[in-house]
Amino acid sequence: MPPALESWNASQHPDQLRLNAFLDHVEASLPDLPDNHAVLELSVGFPASRSLTSSGGDLDNYLFPIARRLGAARFDAMFASKRHAEHSSIAVAPSQRLQAQGELNMEVRTTASATTRAWKEQVHAACQTACPTAASQGPIEVDLEFRLSPARNWSSLWKPSIDSLGPLLGYRDPRRPFAPQDDRIMRLGLHRALDASVGWDIIISAWWTHKAPL
Repeated sequence: MPPALESWNASQHPDQLRLNAFLDHVEASLPDLPDNHAVLELSVGFPASRSLTSSGGDLDNYLFPIARRLGAARFDAMFASKRHAEHSSIAVAPSQRLQAQGELNMEVRTTASATTRAWKEQVHAACQTACPTAASQGPIEVDLEFRLSPARNWSSLWKPSIDSLGPLLGYRDPRRPFAPQDDRIMRLGLHRALDASVGWDIIISAWWTHKAPL
């Protein structure tokens, strides 16, 4: 069954029905899912006629409903990628913490409420410092680590964080600073590091790699 994107439509809308059918399929396909310290990887296959970098298909919008259905708290990391292929795949395994690959590109400690515009502005300002020149185009791979209290729901931070990376990803409309070209992300890694000492602050670390144009 092809993966389905997050939907904000009414419960009986075809998009919602498609999403729920997909989530039922995922849940039935993973009977031995660990209760905690798991990692999930989703590979999304797109038809050859569809662009991988400019036609929607934001990877966090594929992962978020899966995390909501299965329980984000059981995962230490979730990965998604997209490619031209007839089929998609999903895999789950116990997590194993490794050293980050590549040089750290950005780190910010947010202090505002994560539900506010001020929080996005803190992340956006850090990204602007890390990316002072105009954003390049083409595919990109991004990893985000969230160091936060175990009391927090880390999946609720994915979308506002990515929406704040406009200086890296570029903008669809310069008048909308929190609507970046996040469909450029070809591979997305989301990592959780539990740390009660940070209180209600959140430390976001980011690594990215620009890839050759498709």
